[in-house]
Amino acid sequence: MNFACLYSRLQHFDRVQVDQMLPESSLYNEKINDNETNLCTLLIALSHGIRLYVDKIPIDLRKGSCILVLPIQHYMVESSTGEAQLARFTFETFEIKGKALHPVAHPPLLCGYPYRLLFSQVKQVLGNEAWMKNQSCSSFSSSEIAIMQARLQLILGIMAQLDQEAIDFQNEEKTKMIQHTIQYMEQHYDEDLTVEQLANMAGMVRWQYSQQFKILTGKKPTDYLVHIRINQAKEILCNSTEPLNKIARQIGFKDEYYFSRCFHKLTGNTPREYANIHLHMQQRTVIDSLGKKILVPQDATRIVTDGKHTLGELLVLGISPIGAAISIMKDNVIYHNKLRNIQSIGYWADPDKIAQLQPEFILLSYYPKDLQELNALAPTVVLDKKFRLFERLRYIAKLFERSKAAEKWITTYEDKVRLVRRQLGDAYVTGESATVYLKLGEKLYIMGMNGLASSLYESLGFRPSEKVMHLIEQGEAWIEIQHHQINHYAGDRNFFLASQQELKTVSHCPHISALVELSPGKTHFLESIWNYDDPITRGRLLEELPNIFKKMIR
Repeated sequence: MNFACLYSRLQHFDRVQVDQMLPESSLYNEKINDNETNLCTLLIALSHGIRLYVDKIPIDLRKGSCILVLPIQHYMVESSTGEAQLARFTFETFEIKGKALHPVAHPPLLCGYPYRLLFSQVKQVLGNEAWMKNQSCSSFSSSEIAIMQARLQLILGIMAQLDQEAIDFQNEEKTKMIQHTIQYMEQHYDEDLTVEQLANMAGMVRWQYSQQFKILTGKKPTDYLVHIRINQAKEILCNSTEPLNKIARQIGFKDEYYFSRCFHKLTGNTPREYANIHLHMQQRTVIDSLGKKILVPQDATRIVTDGKHTLGELLVLGISPIGAAISIMKDNVIYHNKLRNIQSIGYWADPDKIAQLQPEFILLSYYPKDLQELNALAPTVVLDKKFRLFERLRYIAKLFERSKAAEKWITTYEDKVRLVRRQLGDAYVTGESATVYLKLGEKLYIMGMNGLASSLYESLGFRPSEKVMHLIEQGEAWIEIQHHQINHYAGDRNFFLASQQELKTVSHCPHISALVELSPGKTHFLESIWNYDDPITRGRLLEELPNIFKKMIR
């Protein structure tokens, strides 16, 4: 649908304030009448500390964030500062065809997902905020209404422009292929890589590849590879007393002396000088999820973590722990190639196994019974179990002073979400209910706000089915069910996760066949490796979704 051919008719606008972080004092939308099915609401965050619930799914808004809410969706707003302020526009959308206006459900924008506009941009469009009063458009003059409709249309246009920019960027095939070679370099830096080999992978001639690579990264391919190798050398030097010739070969250099020259050029120190400096690291103070102050070594490199809600986050921030609870994960995550240099500490945080690694810092996503024992080994920080993906990533990034990297990943992820939802615009409807099933051996589970379900509910605009929503409200990450209960939790669309081997036969199970018949054309069978909520899995899932919707519907 062409955005330029749409007309938005303003029905109501006001400025609202939520005083407390209490449901009783929160802002709710009113129930939409049957004759108002194309009446949408645009909310604009005018301050920080705002959490919006759309159909009970939490969304944190930044100052300047804009979000479109459909008539079928219900929302609630809470404030963590006591001064949450929003601008609210309620409007109808029409498509202009000739001289007639035809109602449409909503503008061609993502619904229930925030657009991160600059607040200065929003303020410039809205102008003097004194105009916002709690009254309907009928109390304003025709000129005032025309001005406000123009402001609304401009905000919607800026949101549409963000979508288009994301599409243009992501559709650059050359950029995508170069990014693929960068990932390959990061995973195979210890091999004998050549520019010709990388150019062939990208489907380009060498000069074209080198030119496009420098435009994207600011470096030549060979220089970029040297940076990757030197960064790996820094970590090894802080944790090993091996000879330099062995370290050089370990990171892909054939010549010890060339390795030393490169290292000095990039760091200002020889490898041994760098190692000696970092033997005496200073401490800094971090705050855990309970507000407890913990001293940790500055630039700690010997990090141990439990894994499920921390390992992917660390890796995407460029931090590779020396140990993690990867006994189960190792063969069941999509990024298993990144785990080859990480030592296993068992299924959980085993103090005996952790002690052997001599850690400087321990990061956990749960409170273990032997926390004191772990604290004796190294400073131990525990995450708040209620953290969602962005909260976890930002918290961990702050611990390791990588906040810029976290925000860069989040921005890229949000752009990819917009692109994928555009690509899948004809495959599903925003607001469809969805249920995620997980089969492990003979056991069958329903997922709450966890794993694949998090991506579906938080990013793709699906809603939990009524029974699944009840589980989420009860704080259940998942529950086990019997096979005959499958249909009780079914949504408009259903996603069934199982091992690669089980997927060959699972659809022939009578109860699962009944589920497929219940939602024909809307049942998807996926490998269980997608049932993780870390940033690496969620990022790659976005790339796979078009194939999942096209090829895996049964």
